[in-house]
Amino acid sequence: MGNPELEYSSKRAEAVSNTEVVSNPPPYSSITESIDEPPTYRQPSASHRLSCDGFSRSEGTVVIDECITHLKLLSTIAKLRNFIKGTDKLFGIHDSEVRNFSDPRKQAQAAARIQEKRWAVYVARAVDRFTVWWQTCLPKLNTSRISKLNSSSDAKIAWSANVMPPLDVIMVWHAFMLNPRAFLEDCLRQSKMSFWATGLPWDVINASMDDKTLVFYPGSEARINFETRTGRSWENVHDSPAKSLPCFGCKQEINAAWTEGSFGCHTDVAFAHCIGYADKSLRVSCPGCKFSTTHDTLRVQKFRSDVQKLLKDDMPMPGTLLSQNGTPADDENGDNVSFPNRLIKEGIRSELLQLTDLTENERTTIETIRDHLEGYLKSRSLMRRVNKTILASGNSSMPERISLRNMLSRYWDNSSPFAIDLVGAVIRQGTFVDKMDNIGWMHSPNLRSTMGHFIGKYDVFFQIMVKNKGHAVVPTLDVDLIWHTHQLSPIRYYTFSTAQMEGVFINHDDKIDEIKLNDAFAWTSRQYQKLTGGKIYSECTCWYCEAVRESNNQGLGRLIPSALHAKTNAALLHSSADNSTGGGKSKESHISSHNAVRILAQADPKAMQTKTAQLESCWEKAQRRSHSRSRSRGGGSAHEDPSRKTSYGPYARDPDIHREIYPCNPACVNITAGVAGNCMSGTQGVGLAQGACASGTMATQTRSKGKSFCSGIAGCGMSL
Repeated sequence: MGNPELEYSSKRAEAVSNTEVVSNPPPYSSITESIDEPPTYRQPSASHRLSCDGFSRSEGTVVIDECITHLKLLSTIAKLRNFIKGTDKLFGIHDSEVRNFSDPRKQAQAAARIQEKRWAVYVARAVDRFTVWWQTCLPKLNTSRISKLNSSSDAKIAWSANVMPPLDVIMVWHAFMLNPRAFLEDCLRQSKMSFWATGLPWDVINASMDDKTLVFYPGSEARINFETRTGRSWENVHDSPAKSLPCFGCKQEINAAWTEGSFGCHTDVAFAHCIGYADKSLRVSCPGCKFSTTHDTLRVQKFRSDVQKLLKDDMPMPGTLLSQNGTPADDENGDNVSFPNRLIKEGIRSELLQLTDLTENERTTIETIRDHLEGYLKSRSLMRRVNKTILASGNSSMPERISLRNMLSRYWDNSSPFAIDLVGAVIRQGTFVDKMDNIGWMHSPNLRSTMGHFIGKYDVFFQIMVKNKGHAVVPTLDVDLIWHTHQLSPIRYYTFSTAQMEGVFINHDDKIDEIKLNDAFAWTSRQYQKLTGGKIYSECTCWYCEAVRESNNQGLGRLIPSALHAKTNAALLHSSADNSTGGGKSKESHISSHNAVRILAQADPKAMQTKTAQLESCWEKAQRRSHSRSRSRGGGSAHEDPSRKTSYGPYARDPDIHREIYPCNPACVNITAGVAGNCMSGTQGVGLAQGACASGTMATQTRSKGKSFCSGIAGCGMSL
């Protein structure tokens, strides 16, 4: 049997050889000089030049060439993903385990789980490599004056091919930026603002990708620089088979396997028993002191480390930098987001350090820390001391309790040094990556005009958000491509967003309940019709999009001119040349659903069935109308093949994300009262956990019937 890692390397080397002849490495001295000096820009060849070179208009969104390069990058990532998933024996995960099941259906499920597990391990390793690259290769720039960054070219990184990281690191970078508030927070907190201000270097990325083979390789100098600076191999699969961790008992280094690749006996709980670092049930015992390291202890240690950085270096705690609008906070204007920093420094520093000392309190968890913080909030004398007030009440305010909730949300199911779990972020983006690759827009002879149409549609989408602050607004796939591309130029997106939304930095939703996603998509479709005089938002003819359009045009809506035009336009979709391939695959502009997640502890367990019944009813009405039109023209039956219907439409959460395979489930949010990730006592959380913003809109406060609702600030939505 061959070595899968060597086979992978051979295949990649063969692909690279088609794009560039790798020269001999330069002398070590020249390597040192090139990596110690600031990165410089090397012009790509003329065939790869983008018309957006140097584009920095703060009032703009995106340009066509950026969108095309983004599509190309997504196809390159999709090719990598498919290769990793299909490489037998990689990371010790064997296809042969499928034979342990006799039922063909179980075999198919097992095969899918095995492929998913390989990708999950690869992504976990990629996030680890990105972390090292973030810490060792990116310059530090400590500033909160974003306006200065926007006008200063000196503050930005001059990317060139020779300092680009490998594709797997770029993939994590890409997913991180698509959580714009988390990305801004971490760049602020960890002094990486030049990285934030620069964004993805589209020219360099475009020149580093081969148009035919879709192999990303910026050159041998980039490989040497990356390996020298990080101590990691250029290829993900060539890195160590074990993750090095510190033992919190005796401070010695211990090694945890990335995975123990045994499938197990049941497809529904595949790999759940495995105890590697990328597994759900991590447990590695120190051979010296026998201390057991788990995901829980890693999260507690992350919290303790952040407390120590606050006390020693005055580095703010996570979740204490951005206001509810997503902009850098100003406590003088009443944001109060830095309250946790004051509480720790002025009131409970010694108590927290003792509580999180795992050598003394091995069973401490983030839930334990939360419970203690709730107890501290009830101490009036402590609150008076922390806030330096002599008021008799000494009660903590609602903004202060919310700021504590935001801080703690950074530790739920997340032991990384970042505000979110980047493994989950990359996995959720996998659905979108696959859709972009499968649609085939890259092969369109009218690609530039197609992208221009999408940009115009995105402008309307953004106006819907501007005119409906606080409402969930859901993109179609074509709009989401442009929205994503916009976010990959963070300072441009920030400037445009805050200008349009009167100081609100619009976040991109990373997790939203699939039922809420359905309602919000139907609402967004109606708003698009109103703003465009009846143009169709979802130009797809799948059964779900047909059902949504039918529901939009029922009742009083038929009397509204925009709805009447929309009804006519919807009828024309079936005769459009763009949809002649059957099912509208050539356009495929239905709902973008990569962020759909299942909500546990749903208040109404029958909600899914109810929504499905409503959609099917509307779809049947649309089909009867289509059939009548066909008969009036003398044609045959226009009824759609019932097999095209799925149980809940194309927007449901990614069926390939299996919760037992990951340390933290990327496709589910638990909103049960008291569960980690929800609100602390006193903030009465009823929404989603960390990462959930109102369908990609904004974290802003609105009022209804005397109550204030905050939709989408990190942690969970809440009724105050």
